[in-house]
Amino acid sequence: MSDKKKIVFAVVVMVVVIIVAAWGGWYARSPNNNEAASPSLPSVGLAVRPPGPPVVAPSSTITRTAVPANAVAPDKGSSAVAIASASVAVPVVENAGNPSGDVSYRSFNINVENNAFVPGTVIVKQGDTVNLEITAVDATYAFTQIDYGLNASIAKGTTRTIQFQALQTGNFTFFCGSCGGPSKGPVGHIIITANNKLN
Repeated sequence: MSDKKKIVFAVVVMVVVIIVAAWGGWYARSPNNNEAASPSLPSVGLAVRPPGPPVVAPSSTITRTAVPANAVAPDKGSSAVAIASASVAVPVVENAGNPSGDVSYRSFNINVENNAFVPGTVIVKQGDTVNLEITAVDATYAFTQIDYGLNASIAKGTTRTIQFQALQTGNFTFFCGSCGGPSKGPVGHIIITANNKLN
């Protein structure tokens, strides 16, 4: 094979690889793709959702349901609260997210141990910037939330920062993608309530 043919062959192979990789990334993020909801997602170690257009989640998926009627985002310093017997995280940091005070920056500390996220429920308002400091206490876990495209591995004894903007309302299930998915590993919820200041 001549050098020219080798170069053409190499370029064709590279183009095919790029197309397959791009299609695979799009396919995995497609909200209508049932395989995208698979709990066996690889851990890509994303601490923050990758740059790009905002994720607009469909109104209902296997990891997104309606907001519970009694869901209220707690303020920093609030007493511990519970919704349907689930422990609700209270923000350790809460600041205005913009000059008009329409949205907030809320930061929460969550441990994952004994196969459970503790606290297991985070409640914020639509438009808030959400910062989760997740510590894997007794083993290596993962944090996976399909609708927002979040998937990060958390090594035993370390804390991982997960940050995103709460654009869509709903009750979003997160789970340990490396533990076998929502039916086998730890599961939690991020509840995003409507923000009347934005509507």
